[in-house]
Amino acid sequence: MDQLEDIIKKSTELGEAIAQTTVYRDFKKAEHDLLHNTEARKLVENLQKVKQEYHGRQMAGLELSKVEQEKLKEMETACVRNRQVLLSNEANSKFQELIEQITANIKNGIKSIDT
Repeated sequence: MDQLEDIIKKSTELGEAIAQTTVYRDFKKAEHDLLHNTEARKLVENLQKVKQEYHGRQMAGLELSKVEQEKLKEMETACVRNRQVLLSNEANSKFQELIEQITANIKNGIKSIDT
């Protein structure tokens, strides 16, 4: 097996190891529960839709009005008040932190050889 094949194999093994962690399992369960909770899913979908709309306007150089800013803040608050959305966000954050830590370790491993 050449070096690149070995790296690809190790990356697959890493993915399998990640999938076996409680952080990943909690993330997947929270994601599933969110998708199957109509109220929570609609809150998130509506927030994402408004955020995309506002982002597009900002990219076009338009500033959000106070009313729009307040609407966005209210929608975010409503999402966080929903228990399922909150659980999903927490699980997602923990999983993203794990992935960022893994990525940082990979970069550190490269730097240790590269210097």
